[in-house]
Amino acid sequence: MSLNSTSYPEEEIYYGLALALIPGIGHIYAKTLLSYNGSFRQIFHSKGSQLLKTPGMGKELIRRILNFTDFDKVEEELKYIQDHQISPLFYNHPDFPQRLLYFNDSPFLIFRKGNAGLNSTRTLGIVGTRSPSQAGIRWVNDLISDLKDSGIAIISGFAYGIDITAHRASIREGLETVGVLAGGLENIYPALHRKYIDDICRHGSIITESFSHVLPDKQRFPMRNRIIAALSDGLIVVESGAKGGSIITAEFAFSYNKNLMAVPGKPCDLMSKGCNILIKTQKASMVEDSSDVFREMDWHLGNQSDKYAIQTEMFNSLSDKEQSLITFLIEKGEVSVDEIIKNLDIRNSELASMILSLTLDGLIVQLPGSRLAIG
Repeated sequence: MSLNSTSYPEEEIYYGLALALIPGIGHIYAKTLLSYNGSFRQIFHSKGSQLLKTPGMGKELIRRILNFTDFDKVEEELKYIQDHQISPLFYNHPDFPQRLLYFNDSPFLIFRKGNAGLNSTRTLGIVGTRSPSQAGIRWVNDLISDLKDSGIAIISGFAYGIDITAHRASIREGLETVGVLAGGLENIYPALHRKYIDDICRHGSIITESFSHVLPDKQRFPMRNRIIAALSDGLIVVESGAKGGSIITAEFAFSYNKNLMAVPGKPCDLMSKGCNILIKTQKASMVEDSSDVFREMDWHLGNQSDKYAIQTEMFNSLSDKEQSLITFLIEKGEVSVDEIIKNLDIRNSELASMILSLTLDGLIVQLPGSRLAIG
């Protein structure tokens, strides 16, 4: 079954889904309850007096937990995600997007369908109007063509226009892409884009915080937009009116201290008004091509292979174990500390010292979730 049960007990998934169904719990309370009670199962098997020790928990919420009986919906969701190869990821799961952990309003549970991990070394969000001009479509296609072989994952909202253009271009150029949905995976919106699901899942992932049968109601789109912003190291707005989903996503990105960028347009062009306002108010940097994006993000302009070749020249000054670690990262890309210890003959204490030394030398970078990558 596609429940990531190898690293997360199925019983925990069962009770975690149950907790998510309780009205009023929300993301913050769910995380706090888990922190204070140790497991989702324990939350449901604790006495009310014990749950009262959880900060912020009132008697009404505790009553809802203790009296929860809607386990049929839990079973229904478990069956659906098993039948459709969907993985539920809770915020303490190793595959959960580490970038989301920095924000209090992030979900404590997401559902993922697809092959890509959600912790790429570099991510770039691309959003914009649902009715783009040919120039806007061409700009997105040219940008992603320039990003080919960069290893950058493209994040967007699976909507009409700029969003789906970014996803399709990523597939064409061999980049991972992550589509964030407003509703559940049974209710793909827009329905016309259902035909792209398989391709995206082969080259990336589709994710949502909604249970499978949840409809993409109007209020869920801003919630979706905050996830796009949080997952993106940098966010580019390509053609947007003064209001709308793209601007909401941009405001989230700005509040999260992300690198916000916008493609400028003509003053009289209503579909560029939002971009121009972001630039004029100095919330977003103006970008005209890929070189502007790389400069704004302070990313290396060459291919990753070129970068690795330069770093490999430094091998002569490294110990054998340091060389083996660098080689492993070059071959595997982003990996966890546990993977390194499992695959290389390096003790914990040795690895800690090596990580410090190689990080100071700029050869590797430490990422959220105890993961490493080439610097």
